[in-house]
Amino acid sequence: MLALLFGCEDPLANTALTQEDQIDKFIASKYADAAVVPNKGVNRIVLEAGDSTCFAAVGDLVDFEYIGYLFSSGIGSSFTRGSYKGVLEKGKLIKGLEYGIEGMCPGERSYIVFSCKYGFDKTVAGIGKDQALAYEVFMNDINAE
Repeated sequence: MLALLFGCEDPLANTALTQEDQIDKFIASKYADAAVVPNKGVNRIVLEAGDSTCFAAVGDLVDFEYIGYLFSSGIGSSFTRGSYKGVLEKGKLIKGLEYGIEGMCPGERSYIVFSCKYGFDKTVAGIGKDQALAYEVFMNDINAE
């Protein structure tokens, strides 16, 4: 019975724990004085504050630009850049971005950093599902729905 329980363990669980530890150390060493906003296991490091009268929430129409980076004990090489204008809702974005964008303000620029637990469910464009990621996000606009 114990073999069945341990045999079904998520193989990425230990990887995610290691990555989360690396993320915490990275934030403590590089951004100790920055505002860090945790949300459901995802960290948003506020680089430039925005208009604090409006905050992104699930269901809002959001408009942002982003650069995606691989994370391995720090922000590594970029693998994508682009923009997104659409409703912030479950399943439209990877979980890490979804959770990190919640609470952002127009004009805010932040790093959103998260373990593989909140990344891609499968290999996408050569990025494995076991990869920690970081996104630099600039929130252009939010329209509450």
